[in-house]
Amino acid sequence: MDVQLQVTEFEVPKTARYAVLRPERPVGRIWALHGYGQLPEFFLRRFRGAAEAGWEVIAPEGLHRFYLEGTSGRVGASWMTKEARESDMADYVRYLDALHAALPAQDGPSVLLGFSQGVATAARWACRGAATFDAHVFWAGVFPPDLDLEQEVAPLRKVPTWVALGDADPFFKEDLLTAASERFTLAGIDHDLVHFKGAHHIDADALGQILASLQ
Repeated sequence: MDVQLQVTEFEVPKTARYAVLRPERPVGRIWALHGYGQLPEFFLRRFRGAAEAGWEVIAPEGLHRFYLEGTSGRVGASWMTKEARESDMADYVRYLDALHAALPAQDGPSVLLGFSQGVATAARWACRGAATFDAHVFWAGVFPPDLDLEQEVAPLRKVPTWVALGDADPFFKEDLLTAASERFTLAGIDHDLVHFKGAHHIDADALGQILASLQ
């Protein structure tokens, strides 16, 4: 008797989490998408200065949680892996759109910032989702090669875009900025490159300069 293995998919509801830094009188809102293995409440520590300057910062959590080492201890979250990647990408775009729609609108600019693995997530959300933003910031991560530079990146042409990288980042070198800049130029996306002294993290001073230009 022949036996066939089939792998199929079906959709289920899932509970997602997000963390917020909420100043008393917000001047704008930042949607901050964390990197691989991070949790939003810890990721937001890097945005304390922005919040003190009046920016509300919302950090959604990736839908995949896992132990960072072995089978116990610290937990992190991820946006996707190579397994069933197309479904995961569609899932997180729907999730982020749903969260965006569920929260009340905020006065002031709305900024989408992706860090590390969150860069690809932010780019896909900006280009494939329903939410719109007044600026995009891609910080120390790879712009996704699967985005069609002719058909999908139109939302990135409409608002200011920044690409940021530290000079001591252990994961990416200067050629990350060069490659991103070349792709953006080819796609007709106006952008600025941000260099700062530091490693693989959000630099408060560099972020502050970006945000100040939007007010």
